[in-house]
Amino acid sequence: MVATIRDENSLVTFLKWIYAGIDRTIFMGLKFTFPGRFVSPLGFLGMITFVLFIILGITGALLMLWYEPELDRAWNSVQNINNTIPYGFHIRNIHYHASNAMVMVALLHMYYQYFSGRYKIRNEIIWVTGVIIGVLTILEAFTGYDIIFSERSELAISIAASLTNSIPVLGPQLRDAFFGGGFHDFVLRFYAFHVFFLPIALLGLMVVHFPRFLVFDIPMVMAVSGAIMITGGVFPIDLGSISYRFRNKICSHVTPGYYGT
Repeated sequence: MVATIRDENSLVTFLKWIYAGIDRTIFMGLKFTFPGRFVSPLGFLGMITFVLFIILGITGALLMLWYEPELDRAWNSVQNINNTIPYGFHIRNIHYHASNAMVMVALLHMYYQYFSGRYKIRNEIIWVTGVIIGVLTILEAFTGYDIIFSERSELAISIAASLTNSIPVLGPQLRDAFFGGGFHDFVLRFYAFHVFFLPIALLGLMVVHFPRFLVFDIPMVMAVSGAIMITGGVFPIDLGSISYRFRNKICSHVTPGYYGT
């Protein structure tokens, strides 16, 4: 008998062990299809949204190491990230631009699916979960925008509290639940929504939303990731001024004049 010689090193053996271990998990239930011919870029909008979500998760996790969700430290901690932490300025810029890009691409993906009529082809569940994901994506961007607690975020907080308070019947209760008794409550609550509750909900909905055959194009992923990295370096984001005016006041009912309400 001739003995066979195994040329596999420890890394290959380890990777095969991982593959065999996850063979029966939900991850392996998704079939990643690599297109063999040209596919319209509009068909990749859903996949691009997921790639941007991954970029936001990585950069957001890095920002969490230095961000302080306290009323008197939130803005200063972001300023410290910008000015002191090595590469902090670039990481925050990538996070900001990826957030805007994810909202834009998610809306474009929803419009494309609707006007092309693809949601009608036995994809009702995918369509419903996609709409919910779109709403949660906007809320995720809004909560991240507000926890900096600059003057612009202060205005956005006041408008959001006003609109929430004007909801019939449950408006005041919802305002108290989401905004708390003041800005000191609001910062911590929105931080919890931004880094935990909304991402968990998005991940859960994505598991249901992903189609059986997920179109995955490596060059497109690399192009999107590179574009976000370059944009984060070329177009810096202004931090804005720190907010002082409403520091000791509650999120009262502030009616903006241009809404006409």
